[in-house]
Amino acid sequence: MKYLLLDIDDTIAPLKVGGPNMVIIDSMGMELAIPQYIADWLKKASEKQIKIFWCTDRPPILGSLIERTIGFKTEGQLQFYNTKAYEWSKLYGIIEFCNEHENDLVVLADNLVERMTKGIKLPDNLVTILPSDATLTIEDLKLIDKL
Repeated sequence: MKYLLLDIDDTIAPLKVGGPNMVIIDSMGMELAIPQYIADWLKKASEKQIKIFWCTDRPPILGSLIERTIGFKTEGQLQFYNTKAYEWSKLYGIIEFCNEHENDLVVLADNLVERMTKGIKLPDNLVTILPSDATLTIEDLKLIDKL
């Protein structure tokens, strides 16, 4: 099985909101913009042999709102309950997920992954995708598909 752990801020939703070909999500008065090519890819990817989990510090309601707006489904959101284990609060949850799925491929797409995991031994079944341009590009999405 292939799992995708997916961040929201910057990774799929650039900080600069707006522009053409964007899916706009109104999150309690704050707009979040996701490029249309990412929205289209998420719909297709969720229908394939890949299970997507949100890997974000944002509240789970945001992930649900994105899913409803775009029209796809994830398997839920990773929990980060041991936030003192590493400098990056997400890392303990990511490593624990990889250990629970040691015979599966786990792909992490997060714009902070390179900076926040420097010098840390990551699980062998984890492949990290650092977005080429802070936000995932079409080439990054193709790479995820090929894994």
